[in-house]
Amino acid sequence: MSSEEVQEGKEQQPRRPSRFYAVRTLGGREIDVALMLENRAKEMGFDIRSIIVLPKVKGIVLVEAPASFIVAEAIRGIPYARSIAPGYIAPEEVAKVLKGEREIRIKVGQVVEIISGPFRGTRARVERVNPDKREVEVVILDASYNLRTTLPVESVRPLREEEHGA
Repeated sequence: MSSEEVQEGKEQQPRRPSRFYAVRTLGGREIDVALMLENRAKEMGFDIRSIIVLPKVKGIVLVEAPASFIVAEAIRGIPYARSIAPGYIAPEEVAKVLKGEREIRIKVGQVVEIISGPFRGTRARVERVNPDKREVEVVILDASYNLRTTLPVESVRPLREEEHGA
């Protein structure tokens, strides 16, 4: 058998589609689990195609494999790996998460509503936007004095654009 025939044989076998499975881990031990899982996959020849640790998500490691039983077998005995979450995540959804942070659409001078935290439900005007930290500095409009606070961008929702006052 020539090497060309071997190559053709490999091409004839269709590769099973990948799915992403969420492996629950002990919080703060995601990287440890990912490294141990990588070593085990190499040693034992599991068909694990990628392992993703999302920096802002605690207690979850995403594992790309053709089937959940492969992931279940691979994590068996890993100290900080707990279980596999039911179901799978489509590759398109993972791509959206990995694509990057969403653009900050809040501008200085804009009136926003605070949607989480102790000031939830109050209106505020944006004084400064820090895209590196994904934070906004706002002045609470419903307060009787000039109350400034810094909030995560995800904690505010734009109401209307405004340049001066409330």
